[in-house]
Parts: sequence; C-alpha cells; structure tokens
Amino acid sequence: MKKLLSSPIIKNKKGQVRSGWIILSVMTVFYAANSLIPYLIIEVLRYTLILTGDINPVTGYYSATVDWLNDTVLPVALQILMEIIMIVVPLIAWRFVMKRRIKEVGLPSIESGYREGVVGMLLGFICCTLVFVVLVLTGQATVESWKPEFSPLHFWWLLTLLLVAFGEEIMNRAFLMSVLRRVGNIYFVALVPSIVFGFIHLSNPGVTVLSVLNIILIGIEFSYMFIKSGNIWMCIGYHLTWNTFQGIVYGMPVSGLNIPGIITTNFPSNNFLNGGEFGIEGGLLTTAVNVLGFLFIVFYYRNSKYDFISDTTVTESYHLFRPNSKHHEEMEKE
Repeated sequence: MKKLLSSPIIKNKKGQVRSGWIILSVMTVFYAANSLIPYLIIEVLRYTLILTGDINPVTGYYSATVDWLNDTVLPVALQILMEIIMIVVPLIAWRFVMKRRIKEVGLPSIESGYREGVVGMLLGFICCTLVFVVLVLTGQATVESWKPEFSPLHFWWLLTLLLVAFGEEIMNRAFLMSVLRRVGNIYFVALVPSIVFGFIHLSNPGVTVLSVLNIILIGIEFSYMFIKSGNIWMCIGYHLTWNTFQGIVYGMPVSGLNIPGIITTNFPSNNFLNGGEFGIEGGLLTTAVNVLGFLFIVFYYRNSKYDFISDTTVTESYHLFRPNSKHHEEMEKE
C-alpha cells in the first residue's frame, strides 16, 4: 500500500498527492453522502408514516399529510440537506485532511470581504432585474399579478438559496480552484471548475445545451472574481441575489426549480430568450447580461495586484498521508 501511495500515479515529483485524486475523492464522498443520507431519511420517514397510518402499502392509500410532505416540505428540506453536505464535505477535507486553515480556501473573515460581498449582491440583483424587465417589456414574460403575496415558505426558500450560494461557491470555486492552483495554469484553474459547475446542473428539469453553456460562462465570471480578489465573497453575493430575485421575488424558475415567488411570472412560450422551463439561465438574454457583468468585473478589479497562482499561503504541499511539518507546527502554535 505504501508503495502504491508513493507511485507517480498518485503523487507528483514534489511528493504531493495529485490534484485530480484530491478532487475525485472529495466529489465521491459528496455524491455518496448526498445519495445515502437522503435515502435513509426518506426510508425512516416512510416507515414512520406507515406506522401512523398515513401510508398503507397494501391499498396504496396516502393521506393529506403525505401529499403535504411530498409537495411542500421534502423539496425544500432535501435541497437544504444537499447544500449543507456540499459545504461540510470540502471544508472538512480542507481543514482536517489537507490541514489548511479555512481562510486559505478563499473564505477570509467577513470583515475583510464584506465589500466584495456587497458589490456581488448588487451586481446579481441588477443583472437578474435587467433580464426580467426586458422579458416583461418584450412580452416574453407576463406577470400574473403585481400585488405581492408573502408566505412563510419564502423564508425557507431564502435560507435554501443562501445555502446554495455558499455550497456551490465553496465546492466549485473555493475548494476546486484552491486545489488546482498548484497546476500553475490560470486558464486551466478557471475553466475546469466552471465546466464542473455547468455539468452538475445536467440533471435539472428543462436543462438545455444553452443553459449549461450559460452556467459555465457564469462560472468563468465567478472564477475571475476569485482569481482577482483571493476570496469568494463576491461570488457568494452575486449567486445569492441572482437566485433570490429570480425565484423568490419574481417567481421564475431557478435552474429548473419552481420556487413560489412574491409575484408570479409566466412565460407565454418557451424560447431562447426566456429560457423556458429551465428559467432565464437558459436564455440568450442571460448570456448578454453575463458579458456585461464580466466587463464590469474586469473594470472593478483593474488595479488588482493579487497573484492567485503565486499565493504562498495555499500553494505549499498538500500531504494527505503525512502532515506538512512546517504547516503542522504553525497550526499547533495557533
């Protein structure tokens, strides 16, 4: 086993476990946990409902409680669970297996990253609203009623979308890019996580080639934010407000998920402008807005001197099977 772990297939010339194996291991644990844990929870819930008489497996009877759980509670609860797993798995790997501090994965204190977070939130709001307004004005989207309707479910979906922003950015930007930065090619570091970001949406309802390409483009934009700042707060802020206004405020599908909105927006016909069943992320308007957003980000970071590849706080050796002695000693002193 020791000989295998020291082979060139596993480790590079510097004795570091290759980035691909680190990423593969973390992604495998994530998908395994995301399959097993919800399955166990649903089976326990199902068994409990059988005991209470809400489910009769012989007659096929389902009570109103079961319908409520299936239609209202489980979609939100399982989404929250998935995002928590997406946050916890890479952070555990980074902190306890790779023995790195959390701030070194692109999550410094909010005090040092709040400005990027606020700018990201404003940018996400402006971009989403711009697409919404253009769709409504051109008749590609119609609002059922401009009178806002509020529900306690909006709070739970807001919590869900907050976790989505953290989970997807921690996994796809912070963790993947921080591991891949050892490759030394900034284009590779930006592109691979963006492609992964697009591909994880392949199973979403209404997915199209254009929707996946748009998400990859958004991923590249987010990668640029991280590369220029060294933190993912702007990515999280943009991700949060884009999804929140798209779903909770304007009542449009979010990556194929139907979220109850304060107002409800319908698409008279599914086309390449509104994105159809997948939502505006599958439309050409989002492509255009992303290009404009990217130009703004380039302007915003025009004076940035940060060197993502050469950041020595995260480019030291990742020894998964033996501690990095220098870094280990530093951690012991903290």
